[in-house]
Amino acid sequence: MYAEIAVNAAINQSFDYAVPPELAARIQAGQMVQIPFGTAVQHGIILALRETTEITQTKPIQAILDPIPVVNPSQIALARWMADRYLAPIGSCLWLMLTPGLTGGRDIRVTLIDDQATSKDSVEQKLLDLLRRRGSMTGKRLEVNKSLQGTNWRPAADALAKEGILDVERILTPPRVKPRTIQTALLAIHPNELPNVVRHLGKDSKQADILEALAAMPIDEPFMYQVAEAADTTEATIKKFEASGLIKIDKPDKKTPATVALTIPRDGVLPEILKLRKAENELHILRVLARQSEPIDVQWIYAQTGAKLPDLKKLEEDELILLGEKQTWRDSLADKDFVPNMPPPLTPEQSEAWKVIEQHIKGWGWGKAADDRPPGLFLLHGVTGSGKTEIYLRAIKLTIQQGRGAIYLVPEIALTAQTIRRVAARFPGQTAIIHSKLSEGERYDTWRRAREGLIQIVVGARSALFTPLPDVGLVILDEEHDNSYKQSEPIPPPYYHARDVAEQMMRQNNGVLILGSATPDLETVYRAGRRELRALVLPTRIMGHRVRIQEQAERTGVNSLYHPARAADAMTIDLPPVEIVDMRTELQDGNTSIFSYALQNALTETLKRKEQAILFINRRGESTYVFCRDCGYVAACPRCDTPLT
Repeated sequence: MYAEIAVNAAINQSFDYAVPPELAARIQAGQMVQIPFGTAVQHGIILALRETTEITQTKPIQAILDPIPVVNPSQIALARWMADRYLAPIGSCLWLMLTPGLTGGRDIRVTLIDDQATSKDSVEQKLLDLLRRRGSMTGKRLEVNKSLQGTNWRPAADALAKEGILDVERILTPPRVKPRTIQTALLAIHPNELPNVVRHLGKDSKQADILEALAAMPIDEPFMYQVAEAADTTEATIKKFEASGLIKIDKPDKKTPATVALTIPRDGVLPEILKLRKAENELHILRVLARQSEPIDVQWIYAQTGAKLPDLKKLEEDELILLGEKQTWRDSLADKDFVPNMPPPLTPEQSEAWKVIEQHIKGWGWGKAADDRPPGLFLLHGVTGSGKTEIYLRAIKLTIQQGRGAIYLVPEIALTAQTIRRVAARFPGQTAIIHSKLSEGERYDTWRRAREGLIQIVVGARSALFTPLPDVGLVILDEEHDNSYKQSEPIPPPYYHARDVAEQMMRQNNGVLILGSATPDLETVYRAGRRELRALVLPTRIMGHRVRIQEQAERTGVNSLYHPARAADAMTIDLPPVEIVDMRTELQDGNTSIFSYALQNALTETLKRKEQAILFINRRGESTYVFCRDCGYVAACPRCDTPLT
């Protein structure tokens, strides 16, 4: 058996490797493996398995690094398409789909073979002495070792390896990310047994034994020698304990033996015993665990009881609790509360658009429709505030009801927060977020949860498109015109466009792609005109509920410009008029201000109405916008259109 393998290198081909017999039963496409590559070792991803190969001599796979495939078959197919489309190495395309830190680096392991070897070279001798003391060492550890600092030990190691004195082995370092584990505790006895073990908690205390013996005796004033015998102590110890005030000793005469009595009620003895044995904390720990049916994080126990690890270790030695470990997810949304909400009623324009999308999601068909438009690609062209997001959310709901996954892309990380609030409120517990500002651990755990099918919806920037959901049936590109969907320098290739990759992904998966924008990309509009995708229009802005807008207008004393939409309770407002002012004409009219007459009048009227205004100034860096007020010339970069001011 042979495996076609891609490596993460600038090489426009894959390589065939032999599958050793001991790995044949466990190997499968999509796995990460360790392979010899040239004179080193390298990570590789299996693209396919074959029974034959045209290569006459193939090297064997050395190890399977992850038994679970790191990419699924649809991702492999997508990577092949990207490599062909963007003229990029197949390995670079595949590594886009892996979470950062999943693959470690490369290193060497140096081992001393000849213990008696010596060298006249000082660096070689230092290296030999170090390996003789420390045993095998990696290159990373040798770099930071004090005895070799300031020396170039690598040529010395190579020279000794040629002489057969050292063995220099190429190795792969462990991944930077790994599952997060926490230490847990669980009660090892039934909660009903707590009263029976309480007296055995804590440290040995003769004073506590005295109280325990007195409380257990059938008479209130036993003789002192009886108490001493029951508590396995001496009468001298009992006499000293009298100073605590918890007991009293009575000796009426020399002939009559002394008696001992409690000065506290019998039901108050146990708390005093726990104090004397310093067992209150142990009892608190057991009571906390008695309220839990599952293992809990020991950090939570520490916070609740003030205990430390030695306290838990002692209870474990007494076989009262069980200490263990379990994996936990690093979820950036775990500590956030999203109030679930109900979907609002749709406007007539929204209903018309939604019916078209709903029909195709239910059908998952890619055949030609009656109007000769491919049914899986949609341009949702809606003005700002027209309700595009509600269409997205309904599409997500229908998709996950069919057991498929959905990816919701936004152009910038700054937009993910407001988007995740709306998505997570509608789909609590089913949503994850991915972007480059998350820690490697958070991204790794989200990647693993997606691979295992534990989440169904992913919200994020461009890189979220490659989340390994088992079956992606819907991709949404909000603000699809934005340039940030195109990967470009200084990020390494492939330089792909998320819109094109998402379309190919949905063609492969028989899914649906929704491109949403108030100002669609020219290419998208052109394709819609050629009926390569279906254009759906939302021309009306939905600004709020009729009653709430009326209440706000009455409270602020402002005449509302809103008017009823076609929906029963929705209010809308026309888009604001836009006026372009030529500042050259303003200068010719005698206006030397940076504000045009029209802007000045508009600001004055706004302030008279006791309203507010926001001015956006086109400014870069520390310089103001400089241009010729006579002809309008602006000094621009000779390589692009960016102004030099």
